[in-house]
Amino acid sequence: MADPSIDRLSSSTQTKLRSTQILTSLPQIVSELLQNSLDAGAKHIEIGVNCAEWSCWVTDDGSGMSKDSLDTFRTAGRYQSSKAYTPDSLDCLSTFGFRGEALASAADLCCLEIASRTSRSRETWSIILKDGKTLYAGSAVRWRKESHGTTVCIRDAFYNLPVRRRSHPSPSRTFELIRGDIESWALMHPEVSFALEDSQAKLCGSAKSSILKIPKTSSCIGVFRHLYGRALCHHVEEISLISEGMRLEGFISLDGALSKAYQFLYVNRHPIPSGDLHRIIDSKFASSSFAKNAFDEIGATQRSSTRRSPRKIEKKPVYVLNLVVSPKQIDNLLEPAKAVLQFQNKADVVEFLSSSIVSFLVRHGFTAPRDNTSRTHEISTGSPRKRKRLDFEHNSGYAEVIPEENEQEGTNVPPAPLNLYAERPHDMNELVWTDPNTGETFIVDARTGNSRPQTQPRLAIEDVDENGQFQVLRQRRTLSLPDIGSVDKSRIGPAPEWIQEALEANDTYAITEKRIAEVTVGSVSETPQRNYLSDQQAQYQQRRHFSNLFLSGQGSGDSNIHVQHRFTKDDICAARIISQVDRKFVACVFNKDLDSGDLGKNNSSTKNSTLVLIDQATDERIRVERFLKDLCLGFLRSYSGEEEEGVEMRHLTPPIPVLLTRHEASRLVRSQHIESSFRSWGIRFADLAQVELGLGTSTSGLDNENDSYVQVFTVCVPEVVADKLTMGNELRDLVKGYLAQLESDLPDMSRNQGKHSETRANESDWLRALRWCPRELLDLVNSKACRGAIMFNDSLSREQCIRLVRQLSETVFPFQCAHGRPSLVPLANLGKLSGNGGSPLRRTVGWSTLDQQSSLE
Repeated sequence: MADPSIDRLSSSTQTKLRSTQILTSLPQIVSELLQNSLDAGAKHIEIGVNCAEWSCWVTDDGSGMSKDSLDTFRTAGRYQSSKAYTPDSLDCLSTFGFRGEALASAADLCCLEIASRTSRSRETWSIILKDGKTLYAGSAVRWRKESHGTTVCIRDAFYNLPVRRRSHPSPSRTFELIRGDIESWALMHPEVSFALEDSQAKLCGSAKSSILKIPKTSSCIGVFRHLYGRALCHHVEEISLISEGMRLEGFISLDGALSKAYQFLYVNRHPIPSGDLHRIIDSKFASSSFAKNAFDEIGATQRSSTRRSPRKIEKKPVYVLNLVVSPKQIDNLLEPAKAVLQFQNKADVVEFLSSSIVSFLVRHGFTAPRDNTSRTHEISTGSPRKRKRLDFEHNSGYAEVIPEENEQEGTNVPPAPLNLYAERPHDMNELVWTDPNTGETFIVDARTGNSRPQTQPRLAIEDVDENGQFQVLRQRRTLSLPDIGSVDKSRIGPAPEWIQEALEANDTYAITEKRIAEVTVGSVSETPQRNYLSDQQAQYQQRRHFSNLFLSGQGSGDSNIHVQHRFTKDDICAARIISQVDRKFVACVFNKDLDSGDLGKNNSSTKNSTLVLIDQATDERIRVERFLKDLCLGFLRSYSGEEEEGVEMRHLTPPIPVLLTRHEASRLVRSQHIESSFRSWGIRFADLAQVELGLGTSTSGLDNENDSYVQVFTVCVPEVVADKLTMGNELRDLVKGYLAQLESDLPDMSRNQGKHSETRANESDWLRALRWCPRELLDLVNSKACRGAIMFNDSLSREQCIRLVRQLSETVFPFQCAHGRPSLVPLANLGKLSGNGGSPLRRTVGWSTLDQQSSLE
């Protein structure tokens, strides 16, 4: 067989491969068409989308394309653009596109129709392309225009890529992504008006076809207020900073939000996805008190008299910022969407952005100004200054700025630094002496006869330099003795007889009572004739051995055979319960089968017993899993279309009102995906159609501050947390928090529908739904589980202990409590048990050895 040769791919294959990389989704197609309209200088852009039919269209009033330009594009195809640049001018890009690939790629993956008219033309010319082939070229029939502009229509997108269609987000999710992209581009182009409509609803004759209309405004603040209401921008500061060729413009709001959905960062007016620059801004806000002290939606900072969870009052910053950097300093050609950026001087960009955010926080008192000068601390000899009493009642757990008290100017002069010095020792002739009674070792000065224990540390003195100069002590100014590690053992000799006699005669070293013999377990059972008090080193090794024995379960005797085993739920289920211990733990014994190879015997029925303590507070783990299992299984059934078997609900009579911002209410009533997400978790609202009528198709009322809020009524809540949701503001926090979560991370479960019924037998099937559970709902479930669970100091009978351990073995995560800590800990290895009668297998212990050792004393 001949070796395969390397051949060049055909032009059609190259084109299709490139096209699949340029356009990856329907939202990206709309985004590319919208950028083309902005590059054409359009002041009004309309967009229509039919996600179910894989079609969209974008029309604008831009400069348009001439008939010759359309013919050139039709015949030449890829890399034809009116925004062509020379290689030298690529560093001065002023448009979003320049490669001429978007429309050509659309012609390969879709049915593409372009209808355009220039200001000098009286006719609208049109071309229709599909699979790179021209289907029509001539005068426009469907998209005739009365003035200059262009309309691009996409039909049957990704018709030749069925795998991409299958992996594409659901129609509702796709529509939300397109809407988000349009809002993002509108914030940076307030001089342009935008309109979005649902083409499918329009074909059905629905009055809800017009989804979004954004009029022209004077600034991005006006666009933001139109889109999201005035509630999040009552108090804003416009940003306009310049530093070393970089400029930061936009605004930062003093009003906090519950999510990061209102954070928009651009580089040269191009939106960038969440990345390093976003994290820099987040870190600066997180290190300040903004999360606690920012204004809320009603324009005030409220401090509750009771301590609440920091997560429930945490506010996220709201900002729209555009970082303008010279195109020469940026590389955004790493991928087709131009969303990945590389800066030539990233450190300068990071420093500029960080300092801009910090200056905002300092101006508004959210953080203290940075003091780069070194501080000198005065040492007062008078009475200590009275400490300021801190307000612990309102402590939220966040870092806050504590204002410094103005101290009276005094005449106290800082004293000269107090340093301790040590002379270089000229003679370190030291001796080692071991007390024969206690076995302790002492270091004896040969000149003075003074002694010290060998294990006592030395003064913390730095190394003496080569010239023998004094060195400053770096540690605490307290005197201590030398460490044995610093003693030069080469100069330590045997103690003279006169020193030994003097030390033996000293009553200080006399022992008052006879020492108890120390023996090892292994030597008692195996080597009775061993001398156990041979020297101090043996005693030290013996203490190390027993310490490791207790921690690792490793010893030399049969009762402490080295066994490595991982506990399972079956071990918990088969545990033998002893009793409750100290009203905090449940003591039990785990019996584990041992490998006969480890025993050195051919006995596979031998078992090893381990004493284990189980935290009785694991009842909280049992309760929280029981609550979450019922809740999540109901969610999965409801999302699969089995609403009658969904989450158990409690009907509220009368309904509880919840005050939302106009934007939140609009998202709730106009997004089928969001409303169905609430229904799946057992939260239902009344008369949403009436709320939608009140909102109207036009949002001009946002200019009126009184119209910034809408009230919706909740008629059903999950039964598992119904009592908590009817107390205080818990329901409001849940609705607003979940709306914010859906706003920033709307889940797409279209590919998960129907899977629940297939895996119903799996006991941990409910875990799949935890990723979509509202954070506030999860907190409420955890709180309920904690309040009713068994706690420390609760007395339990043996029957209750047995039931607790059995229920723990049935949980999915039995080895960690509801807070993530270990739920059990092994204490000791009790040894081997035979499989024939349960009697212990032990060797005979030589108790007579103890008598022999006593006679040695």
